[in-house]
Amino acid sequence: MANLDQKTILIEKAYKEIKEICTKFQDESGASDMEIKTLSRELSRVLEKEN
Repeated sequence: MANLDQKTILIEKAYKEIKEICTKFQDESGASDMEIKTLSRELSRVLEKEN
């Protein structure tokens, strides 16, 4: 990425989008906060392995 500010903006945008997705999933599924945190950790681990 050419510009650090652009990277920061993209990270912040991705965070907001992921938060919205998780909130919607939690509302629709009735998942607990702990289940959402666990899901987030597992997704992070999968992404780390792919990179």
